[in-house]
Amino acid sequence: MWTYEIANILLINLGFLFVLSALLWVFCTALSNVSIIDRFWGPLCAASGAFTLIQTNVFSDHAIVLVALSGIWAIRLAWYITLKNWNAGQDARYDDETSPGITRARGPFGTLIFVFFGQATLAWLISAPIQLGQFYSDSAGQGLSTLAYIGVGVWTVGFLFEAIGDWQLRSFKLNPDNKGKIMDQGLWAWTRHPNYFGDSVVWFGLLLIALENPLGIYSIFGPLIMLYFLTKQTGRDFTKRIMLAKYPVEYAEYIERTSGFFPLPPSRR
Repeated sequence: MWTYEIANILLINLGFLFVLSALLWVFCTALSNVSIIDRFWGPLCAASGAFTLIQTNVFSDHAIVLVALSGIWAIRLAWYITLKNWNAGQDARYDDETSPGITRARGPFGTLIFVFFGQATLAWLISAPIQLGQFYSDSAGQGLSTLAYIGVGVWTVGFLFEAIGDWQLRSFKLNPDNKGKIMDQGLWAWTRHPNYFGDSVVWFGLLLIALENPLGIYSIFGPLIMLYFLTKQTGRDFTKRIMLAKYPVEYAEYIERTSGFFPLPPSRR
């Protein structure tokens, strides 16, 4: 496959994501709730891999694994965010004037460009492993390499960490006795953000699978971008600021005894 063919496929993927995001913008604008886009963040990422597979039409074992694993991750995340935010109104990140998700000052068309097309572009970049990892694939039936199996294992650890962390947090919040309390049990005793940590590990696992192919190494920026946003932008640091404003004493104590991202034994950072 020639370089221009690969570039053409990648640009078509981006175009598809822009079209999907524009349709979501119409839907979200009609409902006056921009944060509905969050429910489709996972599917937007996974769609890039699916679009690549359709265009290359090379159903190799590891291409199928990349698409399948990203799809499983996307479906679970979309389901969880939908369940969590049902009838909850617009997420605070889209109202906070210092948040990357600010929409107030931009108007509807500004929201389309900066939020919806912005998230589509990020999804396209972050999903680089499941796109570039499919080029120059062997034919079906060739099997996975040892590195790819390790990648599947890493993905599994990340997926379980994220899913269990989300389930523990939801169960904690559904208990009325926990109102006003800080979740510091289960995985949340080892890291303040087991869900974000697991999310990051998922994409590094997909990167390992992609590394089986010559172009896989060039997709390393995808998981790194995801890690940056999970820690410095819309994830850990933003949550810290919001929680300290709501629970200044309790959350400060939680910070003191709990790792901010990588799981560590409590009070041993």
